[in-house]
Amino acid sequence: MEISKRQRRLAAQKALSSMSAKFEPIDLTEKKHPKWMTRAFKNNRYVVMVNDNAITSHGKAIRVMVQKHTDLPIINHWREMQNIKNEIFGKECVSVEYYPSESELMDDHNIYWMWIYPSGVLPIPVMPKN
Repeated sequence: MEISKRQRRLAAQKALSSMSAKFEPIDLTEKKHPKWMTRAFKNNRYVVMVNDNAITSHGKAIRVMVQKHTDLPIINHWREMQNIKNEIFGKECVSVEYYPSESELMDDHNIYWMWIYPSGVLPIPVMPKN
């Protein structure tokens, strides 16, 4: 029996009401997925899709897509994305969120992207200690 969109949303909202669970890997060998996706993770709030072989103008990078199960916007998204980055890629990993020009904007869904480059590829701002 097919689950309706409304039923999926209600189930997702119920899961969201509990504390955020740890991310678990998704076995891609048994699921239909985009060809670019090399690995994926999920918890009770989000699905995280990863392309470990993204080619950019600065060379190879890891492209990460994050979406809430409800497909609603992520409230306090910066902190949530930081927590996701820390849990999956490590606390000392640096990632970048990209904001394109309006002419290149694709904003059809509440999907958030981060890019992880090898160390030393992008200049990291020096933060004052005071």
